[in-house]
Amino acid sequence: MGRRVRVTVLSATALATLWLWSGQAWAGGGCHGAVTQGGGDTIGLVDACFTPTILRVDPGATVTFVNKDPFAHNVTANGWGHFDNLRLGETFTASFDAPGTYPFACTIHPGMSGAIVVGDGIAAGANDAVTTGTLARESRTPGGDGFASAGSHGIVAGALGLAGGFALGLSFGVLRRRLARA
Repeated sequence: MGRRVRVTVLSATALATLWLWSGQAWAGGGCHGAVTQGGGDTIGLVDACFTPTILRVDPGATVTFVNKDPFAHNVTANGWGHFDNLRLGETFTASFDAPGTYPFACTIHPGMSGAIVVGDGIAAGANDAVTTGTLARESRTPGGDGFASAGSHGIVAGALGLAGGFALGLSFGVLRRRLARA
């Protein structure tokens, strides 16, 4: 096997490995681990996952969503939520007065979803019984506005695309030359 063919095969293998490895982390978000359940009054947005995924609270409880990721998320639901981006350190609160189950999701990251179970969770959640609070900010780290991470993902994706295109072009060039000699 010639040097170019070996380089092409190694490059394609490395790119495929990087693509598969990075695909899991960047595959639209969502909790890639097990569903988490918890109590308390806080849901963290961590590693593109609502943590806990299922939160159990008593009627009248106020739940705080805290973005702990360096990139933006939102909390969308039927009739309540925070539809604008929550950046690193920002919080959003919602109070749940009626028993029921209240599902929510992040529309930026498909698969990133969760639910708040109020009381025994048996009654249908009455979305008009949810009161939302205003956006608040916790202390933030320099450059933690969410754009740096999103930009770096784009740069990495672009570099992988260029490398993949180069490897494919090189592969087809080698193949074409071999076929021309045959």
